[in-house]
Amino acid sequence: MPRMPPKVEDHDREAAQADLEKRMREGKVSVGAAVREIRQRFVGITLEDYARLCGLSKTTLMNVERDDPRVLLESVKKAVEPLGYQLSLVPAEDL
Repeated sequence: MPRMPPKVEDHDREAAQADLEKRMREGKVSVGAAVREIRQRFVGITLEDYARLCGLSKTTLMNVERDDPRVLLESVKKAVEPLGYQLSLVPAEDL
């Protein structure tokens, strides 16, 4: 499977991931933007290859990454799980 080189160097990976997760908790990055950033910066895999890995069409994954409101939650779930994340509801006071 062809891979793009990750944009985050190994020695910077932990800090970059912590920064992304902080922005996610603060609501400063959308789910789709987070999927795209993780796929590109941390995993280094093309959209087409990642869509195949997730069992999604390239168009559906593209729509997930664009936060298209017509995307099914099941598709978002398929896109985040291989990255080590899950969809869940969190009480507002925990944000």
